[in-house]
Amino acid sequence: MWNYCVTAHKPTTVTASVVGNFTSENELNLIVAKCTRVEIYLLTAEGLQAVKDVPIYGRISTLELFRPPGAKQDLLFLCTERYKFCVLAYDAVEELLETGLPPSASNLPT
Repeated sequence: MWNYCVTAHKPTTVTASVVGNFTSENELNLIVAKCTRVEIYLLTAEGLQAVKDVPIYGRISTLELFRPPGAKQDLLFLCTERYKFCVLAYDAVEELLETGLPPSASNLPT
């Protein structure tokens, strides 16, 4: 027997948030975790502008931005309540989130 559970509405409670240069080295972003979703906003003079709203498989427990040495943009570390984690990078050309390090960061010193 299988049980299937689905929610009809997007989550509204903010569980974590960070600010940094995620979508571009010259743009400041607010990244908000809402239970099972990540919302990325661009901070402009007029206010917040939505960039991405992405579902995540699992409840987000930790959200941190970090910048590896030599990188121009921040990367997003995300961890779920079941201790599954990933590192996300934003590709400004394709306007997509990518897992792992972007190709521009492949020659970073270790």
